[in-house]
Amino acid sequence: MLVLGLDTALQRCSVAIIRGDDVLADESVGMERGHAERLAPMVASALAKAGVSIADLTRVGVVVGPGGFTGVRVALSFARGLGVGTGIAIVGVTSLAALAAEHWNDGLTAPIIDARRGQVYAGLYGKGGETLLPPFVAEPKEAMKIIAKKVAGRPVQVIGSGAGLIGAASATWAVSDGREEIDARIVARLAAAAPAPDGPPRPLYLRPPDAKPGKPGLFESAAS
Repeated sequence: MLVLGLDTALQRCSVAIIRGDDVLADESVGMERGHAERLAPMVASALAKAGVSIADLTRVGVVVGPGGFTGVRVALSFARGLGVGTGIAIVGVTSLAALAAEHWNDGLTAPIIDARRGQVYAGLYGKGGETLLPPFVAEPKEAMKIIAKKVAGRPVQVIGSGAGLIGAASATWAVSDGREEIDARIVARLAAAAPAPDGPPRPLYLRPPDAKPGKPGLFESAAS
């Protein structure tokens, strides 16, 4: 299965192409804004490096949120545009699942994203990727209480840009330095392992946008 992974939900623009366990292309650049201008050229570059074309793709995995309102829409609109134009299956992957996936074999993982405005996006995943708490938004202290109640004293890894905001509820919590970022290779792998989608993915917004979106882009209507 040849899969393209896309992410523009947070502070990076990332693209990867995998075939099974092999990574054929992987590009990522840190950026606060400008994802829309960078994504298409990065996809074209990745395809060239992998020696494949859009028509060769089996699936596209794309991060659907939670994350920045505009950023989420950039990759999702692009992916759904590809799906409309080619019939390629588009699989949505949450930002929290993508962050947690590298730690699934280690036990309980709580990915936390700094959502700003005094809030965090959070979730909880068990060994093997079982969703114990689906993505939610809350103030840091409330998020810590929700997670603590669910883990019931068991060890848990707290990761992501918001890890330091919630801290540790007990000595069994291991809080990371918050440097974890979404890896487009993992997005592609999660998409490859997912069941066949029954329709195009939709954005996962857990709260209203910080600002009104700008003028719709070329594929903007596809993400609504």
